[in-house]
Amino acid sequence: MPSRRITAPLPWLLAAALLATGCTADTEPDPAPSPSATPTSGDSASAEPDPVTLELGVYGDASLRDAWEQLAESYTAAYPHATVEVTARRTAERALEDRADEVVVGDLPDVFLVPSEAAPALSADDVVAPVDEVLAERGIVFGDTYVRLGLEAFSAEQRLQCMPVDVSPYVVLYRSDILPLRRVAEPDEEPVTAETGWTWEQFTKAARLMTGPGVRGVHVEPQLGTLMALVRSEGADLVDDPRDATTLTFSEDGARAALEVILDVLREPRLTPTPQQLERRDALSRFAEGRLGMLFATRAVVPQLQEAGVEYDVMPLPRLGPSRTTADVSGLCLAASGQHQEAAADFLAWATAEEGATILAETGALVPAHVPTLNSPAFLQSGTSPENAAVFVDAVARAEIHPYVPGWPDVTEAVQSELEELFYAPVIDLDTLLPRIDEQSRGILDPDSLEDGTTDGSDDESGDESGDGTGDE
Repeated sequence: MPSRRITAPLPWLLAAALLATGCTADTEPDPAPSPSATPTSGDSASAEPDPVTLELGVYGDASLRDAWEQLAESYTAAYPHATVEVTARRTAERALEDRADEVVVGDLPDVFLVPSEAAPALSADDVVAPVDEVLAERGIVFGDTYVRLGLEAFSAEQRLQCMPVDVSPYVVLYRSDILPLRRVAEPDEEPVTAETGWTWEQFTKAARLMTGPGVRGVHVEPQLGTLMALVRSEGADLVDDPRDATTLTFSEDGARAALEVILDVLREPRLTPTPQQLERRDALSRFAEGRLGMLFATRAVVPQLQEAGVEYDVMPLPRLGPSRTTADVSGLCLAASGQHQEAAADFLAWATAEEGATILAETGALVPAHVPTLNSPAFLQSGTSPENAAVFVDAVARAEIHPYVPGWPDVTEAVQSELEELFYAPVIDLDTLLPRIDEQSRGILDPDSLEDGTTDGSDDESGDESGDGTGDE
């Protein structure tokens, strides 16, 4: 599949920084940024920079952790005055726990990686220093060089709070050896391809055709982000404001109608693994073993599948209307309390431009926010699975970010048990469950509305959906 070049005009919030750098809308590669020649201390601007040691806090699987080490070593090789020490954790959750502890004692890494959902709280508490101006001073031209989605995910108060690194959209991984796509379309329909995508009905047909002895058709995590993407493709939404949400809107008519269509498939135990089955063997392992036909996932799972030698491909998320998806976005932040601000900004400029982005893209574990790298062989990796890696590139253009509110991580955690109930409970009462989800979110995002008594009521009619949650293999 040929790649479709993604360009990303910078949003209004960085206009001042762009004017300072004279950015145009050209798609020509930007000159590579280089660390400032100005020493961090000393009497003369022409003097060699003083030696400095920077701490870089990151997270990710083994391939990403190794890549961050390689990136740090490459930077020191190019700029010997700077040593970058990497502190890596396996998960974002563990890394954020470290950051919270470090904020208390005032010992944050100079540069650290965070998921975009964590950025609003870090920005509101002045933990991070905005990066737009310091990067513009170092020759970073934002315009068409960075994916707009990533920039928006880290933007607030007309400033760029952190620099995006990964903009990994959710797609469908599928085992083409279990079901060739040519079998999905009806005889009078256009063929289903990675370029055209597929409807919810075609996706449902694929799940049914893939289901057989010892094989389930599909697994979708009970996750707010993926549900939001599917509901948005119906023209509805699960939040009242995509940017500045004050409540979830599961109980509104449009959202509920879309959820009923989605859950009708995802609650069918013949098609999907049960929680008991997933506890014995997780979804990714089942997919790798050929015991699961399709899986909603991001680029993060690619290295594990490559290491296992799994042959598979990818498709866009199925659509109920216009194609939509969401993305896991992560970026590098500068500690506002850092003792080496100039040197840290030098490193950030280099790490998020071509050399750093290429090192990370070669792992296969992320979708680079740096557009030239996103369209490069380092990311597309022809000759390896997934064959249609450009699906990730196309999906970035249709991806949407989570609301930029400090309480969003708390909302996703608070409603998780209800989402699992939606997917797995043998019987569900949507008239009760959906308003409860919305009310829980308001208690976090807009608690004053609950104190004022402005809650959504639910009517007296009851609607049940049934599903058997105990499928056997």
